[in-house]
Amino acid sequence: MKIETLYKYFNNCATEEERKEVVAWVQASPENLKEFCRERNIYNALLLSTDSIRHTQYDFRRHYRIQLLRIASVVILLLAVAFGSFCFTMGDRIVPIYSLSVPAGNSNTLLLPDGTKVWLNAESTIKYPSSFLGLQRSIEIEGEAYLEVAHNRWRPFIINTPNGQVKVLGTKFYLSSNSEEKDFMVSLIEGSVKISSGDKSATLKPGYRAQFKDGEFKQSVIRSLETELWKNGIYYFKDKPFDELMEGFEKCFGVKISIDQEIKSTERYTGKFYRYNGVQHALQALQHDFDFDFKWNKEFNTILITAKHK
Repeated sequence: MKIETLYKYFNNCATEEERKEVVAWVQASPENLKEFCRERNIYNALLLSTDSIRHTQYDFRRHYRIQLLRIASVVILLLAVAFGSFCFTMGDRIVPIYSLSVPAGNSNTLLLPDGTKVWLNAESTIKYPSSFLGLQRSIEIEGEAYLEVAHNRWRPFIINTPNGQVKVLGTKFYLSSNSEEKDFMVSLIEGSVKISSGDKSATLKPGYRAQFKDGEFKQSVIRSLETELWKNGIYYFKDKPFDELMEGFEKCFGVKISIDQEIKSTERYTGKFYRYNGVQHALQALQHDFDFDFKWNKEFNTILITAKHK
């Protein structure tokens, strides 16, 4: 970045194109932000120097120049602390915050300003800034997500959830956190993450899954990623009773399902369905193992499950 352009920006005489150029340059890297703050401090010191010299008589100019240099060194230090603190701690607060909520029956992907890729499952929400300007990159997620975090050794990536926090530099992992169910689980694919909830914390290695349960983080080896198959449009369920299975159908296929009181099942089910095949295909497949009828009101997108009358 040209010094002349920066000083035009500081002096509020830069063109709109030059202002955009400076903002884009500052947001490009932490090093650029540091240089911006450093040049701003020098500019401010020069302004103070100019004002002092204007009010100084010629005969005492040399004396005041020496004093000014001493003062300027202190001023620069104070400005560096104050302005640097503003840049780094306030940066994320002055940019717009975006929010995205994924409805039932859908999933979504997005690219964050730093290049981090996020996949969101149905009934999940993310909040993130339009740009990351502070010492860290912070976002909020509730629900299920898969992230491929862009590596940046100087600026850790922080994911805040209703039940815990994940801190990374650059890695790939699955995250599940729901405020109602109080669950918090992280499955690490690559890299390393630090997870915390309350006063408890743990470091997770690749190939391990951690779940916060009974006030502690319990880690286990990832035998399979079947519970995370939602990323590929697959609803996987294991040893679930019929009513819980229908709750999963509501989330996966985006419908409202009511179960008649006559339905009584002690069976538990394990299997998987592809979202793109639709809820009707899934229910018809279940009818091979369990006797029930269903009626789908497409206008209101509701399904009524009733006992099968022979």
